Amino acid sequence: MKRNIIKILAIIVPLIFVTLTSCSDYLELEPQDNLIQQEFWQNKEQVSAAVAGCYASMNQSGFTDRIFKWGELRAEMLTSLRAGSNENSMMVNYIIPTNTLVRWNDFYETVNYCNLVLEFAGQAQERDLSFTEAELANFEAEVLTIRALVYLTLIKNFRDIPLVLTATSTSQVDFYPPKSTEAEVLAQIISDLKIAVQNLNLGYSQSAGHDKGRMTKGAALAILADAYLWSEQYNECIAATQQIIDSGRYSLVDGADWFDDIFFNGNSSEGVFELQFSDINNTYKNSFFIGNPTYAPIAHIRQIYADYPDDIRTNYATYDHELNRVFKFAGVDATGLYRGEQEFFNTFIFYRYAEVLLMQAEAYILSSENKDLDKAASLIEQVHQRATGAPLEVDIDEGSLLNVLLLERQKEFAFEGKRWYDLLRFARRNNFQEQNLILDLADIKSGSDNYELILSFYSEPESYFLPIYQDEVDLNPNLDQNPYYQN
Repeated sequence: MKRNIIKILAIIVPLIFVTLTSCSDYLELEPQDNLIQQEFWQNKEQVSAAVAGCYASMNQSGFTDRIFKWGELRAEMLTSLRAGSNENSMMVNYIIPTNTLVRWNDFYETVNYCNLVLEFAGQAQERDLSFTEAELANFEAEVLTIRALVYLTLIKNFRDIPLVLTATSTSQVDFYPPKSTEAEVLAQIISDLKIAVQNLNLGYSQSAGHDKGRMTKGAALAILADAYLWSEQYNECIAATQQIIDSGRYSLVDGADWFDDIFFNGNSSEGVFELQFSDINNTYKNSFFIGNPTYAPIAHIRQIYADYPDDIRTNYATYDHELNRVFKFAGVDATGLYRGEQEFFNTFIFYRYAEVLLMQAEAYILSSENKDLDKAASLIEQVHQRATGAPLEVDIDEGSLLNVLLLERQKEFAFEGKRWYDLLRFARRNNFQEQNLILDLADIKSGSDNYELILSFYSEPESYFLPIYQDEVDLNPNLDQNPYYQN
């Protein structure tokens, strides 16, 4: 139907990579045929196809489905209508190593595709006289940024993970890597993104889909700012977000167009990086199709929106009051019309400009050297006033601003795979000083007969990071299970 910048290559390139890296599990990868590698990496067009394959590898349900579920199910935004046992267990933070939702193989396949480009693209540039150094640098920067996004997602969910920087293309690869620490992986992410920012294009001339669906300087800076925020490097987060703001390439969509431009049409002026969907991807359809939805907003989130009747993010924007359905990805317009089963062509939004502003606000609140509460309030107000048409009413102190910021993020990014990470990021600061943000989930998710049980699932901070899938641990003698799940 529409807008898939890798539409032509999405089918071809995965077939190429099946030849290069056929596997069902990343730890089962075997050395590849060097002759095939040499025959493939001959020119710019083949490198371009391989880079497109890296994007295509993210456009799979095993990838986007995990992005959505890992970021939402453990938080308090969704209730189950017909979810399976694995999903229902994750929704109360009761997760065991055999739960297939914790499989990370699709993420490491994307990492491997990126590593293949980084290892072999230079050979093609040497062989193709039309392939410039600048073009090579941009391709490499794109896959560095994709890899950084994957690793940032993994550490938010597993904390310590294997850091694989070499493609599985020769027998010299270590097929049984141990875990690296969260700090080590974050250092690699930040280092890669600093390089990528220098070499990425500001945008592409072909279409809005290219500008939003490929990695640009803005996209790399948004991921970098997120990594800085996660690692509590607030001054650096301020600097990265300011570069995005100063670029002038992004703006908040007008409030009246919030749903239509951002979520129905996609690739709006607000989009920073949006994975371009095709109708083969079922993440949103499986979750929110009106005829047979898997999830609905929990009563808690419905009440939040009921408290703000003039907020454009309420009825027939974020959710449907009457049917209690998530409308954000399943709806068509403000009349309450829903998409048909074959009409889920949404982009998958990773970052948009509203988040850039709110990340910077959070950094200004928490920075020691550059703390600026008035500036933070102004940034939050931009997002708030766009949605409500009313000024932000908040006391200008750190605690009040953090509370308002967390609420604004909840309303703005509902069901976008952000909420669990927001709660965890806020809770874990200062040795889990605000752990109540997570413990309070037991009140929302339990009944009178199981409160203590649900509370126990949320009580141990080590449980906030997922177990490594048991098959991975069994196959890799160097891979230790995350501490909470060892017994």
